[in-house]
Amino acid sequence: MEIKKFLGIDVGGGSVRGSVIDKSGKLYHEDKIQTQIDWKNEEFLQALIGLVDKIIKVQMPDAIGIGTPGPIDMDLGTIIKSANLSSLRNTPVVSSLKEKFNLPVYFNNDANCAALGEYYFGKGKGSSNVIVLTLGTGLGCGWVYNGQIFNGYKGNGMESGHITVIMHGAACGCGKFGCAEAYFSATGLLNRYKDKTGEELKSAEEFFRKVSEKDDNCVKILQFSTDVLAELIRNLIHAVNPQKVIMVGGLTASYNLFEERLVNRVKNIIWPVFKEYTEIMVGEKIAGSYGAAALCFE
Repeated sequence: MEIKKFLGIDVGGGSVRGSVIDKSGKLYHEDKIQTQIDWKNEEFLQALIGLVDKIIKVQMPDAIGIGTPGPIDMDLGTIIKSANLSSLRNTPVVSSLKEKFNLPVYFNNDANCAALGEYYFGKGKGSSNVIVLTLGTGLGCGWVYNGQIFNGYKGNGMESGHITVIMHGAACGCGKFGCAEAYFSATGLLNRYKDKTGEELKSAEEFFRKVSEKDDNCVKILQFSTDVLAELIRNLIHAVNPQKVIMVGGLTASYNLFEERLVNRVKNIIWPVFKEYTEIMVGEKIAGSYGAAALCFE
């Protein structure tokens, strides 16, 4: 019996990666292109189709899954807009790929794909109720319950990075104030540093390096932002009672700098019953394209 293979595509701020895998996670072929932040609809779709065309000439999949930053419209198969690719508007992702390649196409946001990747291939494997937080440029969230991703009405459920944690707090990229993402994300940490010092840092890596060097401003910003993240995790635990809360993304490379404060804070503010079984951990380094391919499994 022939093993079915699935092409997963992860649209990230730095690159668009495509991976052909099977249900076991075995990789058959992979390729990527550099993301151009000024892509307009037609340019983005041409680049996406070009990548898929290049991949399927080497390894033909049975279906395609694609994950992009939101907000999206799952019913229409479109990217409504994108924080990373600001020139995209109502981009017809699903119909363009179906028309070109005549394959089933499954579509979701990137945080949901990250959650599926952890559920099928990472530390969420075998768990019936898993929350995955993506700690990167922004703060995303996905929830897998009984093997199914929670999508919400049109695919924009669990946008937990935009839960208000600090009333009348710092400005967020979404246009509102006090969101968790405005504090615990690469963008949030750098903006809070600029607010406090008037200076700009080049990257989150530089921020965490200064934390390691005991820079007082960075240490205090990280402490407060970690408390914000803990409050968000508390809210999620109380809302959906997960077995595991798994963190993934670039900021987890510095988890040792905030792990103790985060875990202790969460345990101090959740109901005692949740302390007995809710696990908080960093996930595996599962490529977002694997999670996108897992959309086809469902």
